[in-house]
Amino acid sequence: MIASRLRAPATLLLVGAALFLTACGGGPGYSEVYYEEVVIVEPVVPLGDVEVDNQTDLTGSLEDMYFFEMAPALTDLWTGQLLPDVIFPGEVVYVASMEEDFYDAVAELDLGFVDFFDIFVEGGWTTTFEVY
Repeated sequence: MIASRLRAPATLLLVGAALFLTACGGGPGYSEVYYEEVVIVEPVVPLGDVEVDNQTDLTGSLEDMYFFEMAPALTDLWTGQLLPDVIFPGEVVYVASMEEDFYDAVAELDLGFVDFFDIFVEGGWTTTFEVY
């Protein structure tokens, strides 16, 4: 007998809760928010290898090379010393991997300087600066 008296209010309570929950978010006006994934693509700039060839043995001056630096053409963004040590006549030394671009360079030898202007360093290839 007590169970039958509680059955009606319990049923009304369940129906009321179901109506309340559908009104809170399941009915009209419900919107979903989608977040798009943002992918940032940076261009890949190919690198080219740079080496220095002291060819003063071919000219007979036999000068040692003490200093070598590079900068993108028409800028003052010099790399600083790139040589690992003194380069003797006839030696070829790898000095850096640089982004594909035009470069200016300067080499210091026993008797003076050698300047290079607008030398293209191509990505995937080796560019040799030949110093006479």
